[in-house]
Amino acid sequence: MTPRVSVVMPVRDGKRFLREALDSTLAQTLADFELIVVDDGSSDATPEILTEAAQRDSRLRVRWQEPGGLTVAINAGCALAQAPLIARMDADDVMLPDRLERQVAYLDAHPDVALLGGGVVLVDETGNEIDREPGRAQLDFLARNDLTHATVMMRAEAFVAIGGYRLDQSEDYDLWLRFDEQYGVAALADLVIRYRLHTGQFSVTALERQALGFLCVREAAIRRRRGEPDPLDGVERHDETVLSRLGIPRERLDEAIVSDAVHWAATLTRVGRDDEAAALLDAGAAANGAPRRRELARRARGLLLKRAVRHGRITQAARELAAYARGR
Repeated sequence: MTPRVSVVMPVRDGKRFLREALDSTLAQTLADFELIVVDDGSSDATPEILTEAAQRDSRLRVRWQEPGGLTVAINAGCALAQAPLIARMDADDVMLPDRLERQVAYLDAHPDVALLGGGVVLVDETGNEIDREPGRAQLDFLARNDLTHATVMMRAEAFVAIGGYRLDQSEDYDLWLRFDEQYGVAALADLVIRYRLHTGQFSVTALERQALGFLCVREAAIRRRRGEPDPLDGVERHDETVLSRLGIPRERLDEAIVSDAVHWAATLTRVGRDDEAAALLDAGAAANGAPRRRELARRARGLLLKRAVRHGRITQAARELAAYARGR
C-alpha cells in the first residue's frame, strides 16, 4: 500500500543526534509513512545506528552512497519517495509528535497549497529550549527565506514538475521561490520541530556562502518574475563570478554577511556561547573593514536586548555584549 507521506532525511556522520531524530519520526501520531534516510558516506557510527533502527521498524529504508553533498543526498531520497507527499527532516532535529498529522490535514484541506512549512522550537545542543518561532502567516520570499528547511512538506508531483533541488547552496530558498512562482505556499503557525543549534553551524565561511547564495537566488527569481530567462539554469554552484554576472556588487554581499553575523551572534550569546559570538562579529565586521566593528556590535546588542526584553529577562550575556559594543 502506498504510504501517505515519504519523510526524507539526509545524514553524514550524524551519530550524536541521529537516534533522537529517528525515534521522534518513527513515533509520529500519523503512522502511515515511510522514512527514507540517505547516508551520504558516513565514516562514524551512523551506518550501525541506521541498520539497527531499520531492523526494528520496516518503515525505515536506507540508501547508502558515496559522499555527494546535501543536495545530491536529498534529491536521491526524494527520487525514492513512494508517497504523494514528501516531508523533509534533518538528522540533528526532533519532530514534534503530531507534526506529520497536522501538515497532512492542512494539505488535505487546502489542495491549492503545494509547499507547507511550520514553526520551530529553537533548542541548544542538549535539547534545552531557547526560543519559539511560529510559522509566518504572510510569506515574503523576495525579502527573506521564510521557511525552515526541515519543517517543509510538499506535494511530490509539484516537486518533480519544477525540477527538484538544483544548487549546492541556498538549495532550499531556490526551491521555495520556484514553488512560489507556480503553486500555493503556506506555513502553519504550529510548532512542528525542535531545531537544534550546535557547534559548527556558524562560521564566516558558512555565512559568506549563505549570503552569496541568497543574493544570487533572489536576483534570479526577480528576473524570472519579469519574464526573463532563468540566469541560474545550468549553474550548480554560486561564486563571485556568478554574483558579478548577475550585476550584484560586492558591497551588497558584505552587507548581507554583516546582517547574518549580527543575527547569529545574538542567538549564540543567548545560549551562552559568547566567545563564538564575539569571533563571528569580529570576522563579520572585517568583511566591511575594521571601522565597521563598533557599528556591527551595536546592532548585535540591540537585537539581543530586544529578544531578551521580549522574554522578560535581561541576561548576563546581554550585559557582556553591551560591553563589547562599547569597544572592549
